[in-house]
Amino acid sequence: MKFSFSNNTKGKYPSEQIYFVIVGINTSGKFCHVDKNGNLIPCNDSDNDAPGHLTKNGQNWCNYSYTLNEISEIEVPLIDSGRAYISLGSPMYFKVVNNGFGFVGPNTANPSDPNIDVYFDWLEFTINNTGFYGNTTQVDQFGFPIVIELTASDGFSKKLGITESRSDLFSKYQTVPVEFQSLLQAPYRIVCPFKGGFANGGNYAIYFDDYIRDIWQYYTSNQLQLTIPQGTFTGKVENNILTFTKADSPDTKYTINYPKSWEVFECSGVFATGDGIQKAIQAQISAMFNRHILENPANNCQPTEYYKNAPANYYAQFWHLHSIDNKAYGFPFDDVCEQSTLIEHPNPRELKVTISWD
Repeated sequence: MKFSFSNNTKGKYPSEQIYFVIVGINTSGKFCHVDKNGNLIPCNDSDNDAPGHLTKNGQNWCNYSYTLNEISEIEVPLIDSGRAYISLGSPMYFKVVNNGFGFVGPNTANPSDPNIDVYFDWLEFTINNTGFYGNTTQVDQFGFPIVIELTASDGFSKKLGITESRSDLFSKYQTVPVEFQSLLQAPYRIVCPFKGGFANGGNYAIYFDDYIRDIWQYYTSNQLQLTIPQGTFTGKVENNILTFTKADSPDTKYTINYPKSWEVFECSGVFATGDGIQKAIQAQISAMFNRHILENPANNCQPTEYYKNAPANYYAQFWHLHSIDNKAYGFPFDDVCEQSTLIEHPNPRELKVTISWD
């Protein structure tokens, strides 16, 4: 299918200063990049030092970038866990490791990362034999507004992302609760909680602690009923573990250990263990923590009830309030109850990517 990139920065960045890199994983599990002719090229460690490589901070970095001036439309082949990175004013810096089975991307939590002073953002996607699955994301950070529009041969067209100007968003973000204002890293980006002070060891690493304690106490004497595609489950805290069972298989237990606050934001640790059903339950509970609705599980898929009380993930709420159709990927499990920017179709034709500034 075709990806097309459109420069809507209104003169802030000419097309020769807008870069994109498309990377992903092939059927052998190896990282690859897409060249300008739409070929999926396996990544190798030698690419870090190949002719035309990038250099920064005394190190060499691979160069898979193209500018919109060079090419603004590209055919993208079947690819898993793909990312289209976009940067303004500078290419991005990546490192291939482990003979192409590892790929080091940007890490805004690392002050020595070579991309720390680069304006960048990205979208995520997979293209396989069943179709296209993709989304914009603020799970890790926000760099600048991006809108994606997927079209298909049957006339399907869907558009999601952010249309507001970057300057307005940075200004409006300063009205979020004060803890979350610390995530504003002007002029480059707004980072997510687990890349900022809400991470393990950060100033706000215990942000959800009181709420977690209250929920655990409440469900020690009350039951939490949860209905998901895999069935209806009933949960209760037993021996400090939130334990779920299903009526037709009461001897099978699905558990969540007492979580840390930063695990709620990361949707990691106790929310990412066990088999598929257990992980599905954990995703629901983590999302309900972020949205502050666990004491009212009937509101699980009622977006108008999300974020009404503190503590809640007000970083995620902000992106929902400022995105098309109020859909955003503000934390890793924001796809629970279809609140994310996921767009999918079995017969995709084109993904139009619009890059904006002000």
